[in-house]
Amino acid sequence: MSAAFVIVVAGGPLDPSAGGAVAAVRTVLAPGVLDAPAAVALDSAGDMFVADTGHCRIVVVPAHGGHSYGLTLRPGRPVTIAGGHCGGSGAFGHPTGLAVDVTGDVYVAEANENRVKVVEPTGAVANVAGTGKAGDGGDGGVASSAQLHEPLAVAVDHSGDLFIADTANCRVRVVASARGSVLGQAVERDHIYTVAGTGVCGSAGQGGPIGSAQLYDPVAVTVDFTGDLLVADRGDQSVLLATAGGGTSYGTTVAAGDLGIVVGGTGSYGPYIGDGLPATGATAELNDPRDIALGPNGALVLTDGFMHVIRVVPAQSGPLFGRAMTADDLYTVAGALPVSTAAGSGNGTRWVVAHIGTPTGVAVTMSGSVVYCDAATGALVRVG
Repeated sequence: MSAAFVIVVAGGPLDPSAGGAVAAVRTVLAPGVLDAPAAVALDSAGDMFVADTGHCRIVVVPAHGGHSYGLTLRPGRPVTIAGGHCGGSGAFGHPTGLAVDVTGDVYVAEANENRVKVVEPTGAVANVAGTGKAGDGGDGGVASSAQLHEPLAVAVDHSGDLFIADTANCRVRVVASARGSVLGQAVERDHIYTVAGTGVCGSAGQGGPIGSAQLYDPVAVTVDFTGDLLVADRGDQSVLLATAGGGTSYGTTVAAGDLGIVVGGTGSYGPYIGDGLPATGATAELNDPRDIALGPNGALVLTDGFMHVIRVVPAQSGPLFGRAMTADDLYTVAGALPVSTAAGSGNGTRWVVAHIGTPTGVAVTMSGSVVYCDAATGALVRVG
């Protein structure tokens, strides 16, 4: 891992038409150190956890020194906390999603292995959900005895509830941390429940009650401070919101108990035509949403693998990521920006801040920097 020291490289100009700025681009883990990394997560101390999918391991880049996960950690020095070999007895599996709770437990989705594990601060690894056999059974029962089918991603809310993007089942499921209610559903500790999706892949019912609204290839999940669930739905090229309390998010009103589209939703593939356009409607083009994260003041950050871009929908107007932005519109944070023919600049693409191969996992630091994985180059990069 000696090749993975932090490198600072020159940042490029942001879109001059938006006022211009220069952002620092820091390669946290150099290209080739990781193999097709799929996810990144941050804890409250600023430690960066990476799902190094091709190497079947979880890597942490500590922000501070100390002893955790059974290892001595040194600031800025990457170290493997779990896994490291693929196949055979006792192999960790191919991690595709990550989430870290307030106690330091690292939850790991393993899509190929149809399960979710946890790596505890002691270094112990345990199975949380899924038996390892693909299926969709077990709702209402103990999570470790239930079946999952290609779970790509996980998220943890502030109560410790674990949300799972059960991708091939076209559902989002939750493993409850305590008896109570999640998105209006009664739950028991350590039991698993479907909270979004019907198990039939499609888009019927979106905009209406959660219980009858379909999902189509959900690939990422995150939960906001109020407990609302956001889902990146790759089959529909959209981000959807499930809310127990109702309200307006990113310019779209979603009623209590409903599932509504808040980003994208065109349902067709095609390059987006520019920045600063509404997050829903005919111009709200997403092509391959891979991950979503919440940033400063509730801004929604997402990766689009096919378009080689990281985009953001601000929750309020004002400066964000070095630009003046209007609430509820879509903007480019980094990656490919189409050159607008309407502005007379011709066809083509220019790169904003960073040249990105295939952005997958994304997270936002407490200071507002964006950290993302590039599956094509095997790098972990920080912008800002």
